[in-house]
Amino acid sequence: MANDTDSYFSTTLEKGLIILSLFDRDHTSRRLSEIAKITGINKTSVYRFVNTLVTLGYLRKSENNNLLHLGPNSFVLGNNFFHGFDILQSVKPIIEKTFLQHKISIDSAMLHGSSLISLYRREVPNLIFLRLPLVMKDLHARAMGKAILANMNHEDLPAFLKNIKLKKLTPNTIVNQKSLLKDLELSKERGYSINNEEYVKGLICIGAIVINYNTKKVIGAVSLDFPASEYSLESIESNYTGILTKLASELSEAITSVGI
Repeated sequence: MANDTDSYFSTTLEKGLIILSLFDRDHTSRRLSEIAKITGINKTSVYRFVNTLVTLGYLRKSENNNLLHLGPNSFVLGNNFFHGFDILQSVKPIIEKTFLQHKISIDSAMLHGSSLISLYRREVPNLIFLRLPLVMKDLHARAMGKAILANMNHEDLPAFLKNIKLKKLTPNTIVNQKSLLKDLELSKERGYSINNEEYVKGLICIGAIVINYNTKKVIGAVSLDFPASEYSLESIESNYTGILTKLASELSEAITSVGI
């Protein structure tokens, strides 16, 4: 929870939102005791917050086991937030246009701290089905993540890598820091990153950063994704890197106009 001394900061609202944030597609149900333990809020207060959220329709309680789930109003609110998100409204038509022109899978994400938050994804039918998380942590194994790392300040990158675990997700995942730094240096030089079956076997991706041209701030990244069974890395680099960099440039222009 935030440690905010601002007299206009509502800790009550903060606690309610923290409780709602505990529910996601990997945690569709929670118990009162579990919520109290995770949040550190005492059980009496948790009960009061939960009862209010249930009454308002943002949570619902199972009749047979008292498990808590997201309620219909949470779905409506989340759907409205998602479709009203100005960045999404800016990038979606650009990604759709590129998808329709080239019939390739496209993924995009925003940078938030040391994670990527999935923004908009368009898939062709022949791509490996992948249940991608909303929040992506393994930046070292993803094309979008490596594009961002490659453009990080030389002073910040070592500290960032020191604080994350380089997980071996496939036999191709680069987990040696020296090798990763070399790979990131190459990514910076050529203007795009490569994920050669490093996140999931059978999937090759190339990625590029999306920036605000006015502030020079990296906002996120975009990637083109290909099934390794149909495309070689050589053919992808020969035929699609220009499409990727053009898309990244168009997305950056859109982001800049929004003022993010």
